[in-house]
Amino acid sequence: MTKSIDEILPHKIDSEISGLLINFSDLINEVVNYGTHILKWLIEDSKDGDEQIPLIMFFREMLEKADSISILIRNSSVDPAKVILRSLFELHLYISYLTENHFSDRSMAFLVWNTKNKIQINRAFYKENQESKNLQKQCENDDILFDSNILQDLPSPKLILDNLAALLKRPEYQKALKEFEKTKTRMKRNPTWYSLFNGPSNIQQLASYLKISLLYEFVYRYWSGSVHSTDIINGKIVKSKNSIGDEDKVSADIIQIRLPKDAQHVAAYTLILIIKTFNVIMETKISKNKVLYNAWYFSIRDQLFKVTGKDQLIKIKY
Repeated sequence: MTKSIDEILPHKIDSEISGLLINFSDLINEVVNYGTHILKWLIEDSKDGDEQIPLIMFFREMLEKADSISILIRNSSVDPAKVILRSLFELHLYISYLTENHFSDRSMAFLVWNTKNKIQINRAFYKENQESKNLQKQCENDDILFDSNILQDLPSPKLILDNLAALLKRPEYQKALKEFEKTKTRMKRNPTWYSLFNGPSNIQQLASYLKISLLYEFVYRYWSGSVHSTDIINGKIVKSKNSIGDEDKVSADIIQIRLPKDAQHVAAYTLILIIKTFNVIMETKISKNKVLYNAWYFSIRDQLFKVTGKDQLIKIKY
C-alpha cells in the first residue's frame, strides 16, 4: 500500500488530541444510541396512515448522519463532517416544522412533493418522453458513462410512473396535491414541500420562522463553502516566515488533511441539534416516555456541557 506524505495526510494523531476526538465521538455515539430507543417509541406510538412516514424517516436519517459525523470526528476528518452537519441542521428544521403545527397537512405536503420529484426524475428514463430522448443524446457524448446499457438495467420507469400516479390519486393525497399545484402557480416554480399551505419559501425563512436564525448563520451559511466545494482556500493555506541568511522569506503552506481544528465546534453543534430534536419529539409525540428521557439526559448532561461549553478543549493555531 502506498504511504501518504505525513506533512499532507498524517495517519498518526497526537495521543492527547486523539483522546479528545474519541471522547467527542463516544458522546455522539451515546446520544445516537439513545436516539434508536426514541425512534422505536415513535414507531410504536404512531397511528396508521401515510402522514406518519415523513417524521419517522427524517428522524432515522438524522440518526444515521449523526452516526457518520461521529465516525469522521473519531478519525479527525472534520471538514467533511461539516457537510453532513449542514444536512443535520436541515433535518432538525424539517422535524421541528412538521411537529410544530398542522402535522397531517405538512406531512402530506412532503409526500406529494417527494412523489412529484420522483415522477420528474423517472420521466427522463421513460423512452416515450422527450426528456428521455434528450438524456440519451447527452449520454452518447458522456465521457464517464462508458456503458450505454446502464439505462436498460434500471427498474421499469413506466411501472414506477404508473405506481406514482396511482399514489397521487389516493383520497388522502388530494388536499396536499391541490395545494402543491396552487403554490406552484403562485411561485411560478416547483415549490419546496414546506412552502405549501403558506409556509416559508426557503431554508433561511424556515429557520427564521422556527426562531433559530443564529444556528442557521453558524451551521448552515458559515460552512456553506464546504458543502459546495467552493471554500477550497479559506483556512487551508497558512503563511509562514522562514529565515534565510539575513532575510525573512514568507511562504504559503498547505494545511494538512484531517486537521482536528473545529472538531469541538462540529461535535458541539451535532449534539445540540440532536438533543433539540429529541426534545421536540418527546414533547410533541411521545411525552409519556419523558420521565425515562429526562433520567437519561441528566446522566450525560455534565459531559454535554464540557463539549458544548465555551472552554476550548482542542487548541490549534493556524
